[in-house]
Amino acid sequence: MRGVRVRCYVAGTGPAVLLVHGLFTDHRVWRPVAERLANDFRVIVPDLPGAGESEKPTRYAFTRDALAETLVDLLAGLSVPRAHVVGHGLGGLVALTLAADRPEFVDRLAVVSTVAVEAPQSFRTRLAAVPVLGPFVFKQVYGRSVLHGYFRGDVFAPGFRYDGALLDAWYDTFAMPEARECQYQMLTRAQTDVSALGPRLPKVRAPALVLWGDRDPRVPITVGQRLAHELPAGRLEVIANAGHAPPLEQPEATADALRRHLAIPLPDRARRGVEPLPDGPRGPARGRSLPP
Repeated sequence: MRGVRVRCYVAGTGPAVLLVHGLFTDHRVWRPVAERLANDFRVIVPDLPGAGESEKPTRYAFTRDALAETLVDLLAGLSVPRAHVVGHGLGGLVALTLAADRPEFVDRLAVVSTVAVEAPQSFRTRLAAVPVLGPFVFKQVYGRSVLHGYFRGDVFAPGFRYDGALLDAWYDTFAMPEARECQYQMLTRAQTDVSALGPRLPKVRAPALVLWGDRDPRVPITVGQRLAHELPAGRLEVIANAGHAPPLEQPEATADALRRHLAIPLPDRARRGVEPLPDGPRGPARGRSLPP
């Protein structure tokens, strides 16, 4: 289903870099990295359908294919013929789908903490898949404390001092019934079952970087190693002192790793500052965000 309205934040000039967030978050998971990359790139940071300030279309397919096609629409709306594509978590699954099926839009690829090969699932993920009980718990029971507990236990490295206000803001969006429905559909249709993605990985010809935190509390680095091995031009780089969300936990190291992968020299930080990502969104428009 096409024509969904999405919000998009744009900053900087240079080669285009599309930053795609994962489940339960929005563009703000990328903000610390985007501000650093905007020195050298035109960073494009959307809220996926069903997340952030984008439309919550409960009849949208919410498959990896549908989300990838929405990103194609977004790039077309911004008059961007090709872009480097970077995805975190679920966003990485969408980025891999885009690179495999629409390679004409993807220059270089990077995925962060993306479980694209078979791996053990968390209790919360297994519970969501239980018929009747799973959707009821996900849509009716999960509260603010559960979301905080999920990030503390399954996402952030032990002891990471996270921004509670940011998690509260994500919960406030998730708490809306239509948002819960969208997030549930993304979880069950796009993230949980990655078996169909395996045969597509050999089709990804773009140079691919797999980033993984060395203190990921849930998914071991071996999963990232397997993914890098499956990609024809893939390699793994480990982010020190990061859990499952390196863009938030170690934004400087994450930005530097991405900049190296995208073949841009590290900036002289004594001469160059960080360009702030604009507070206001670009868009919305039907099926795309307005160009800046």
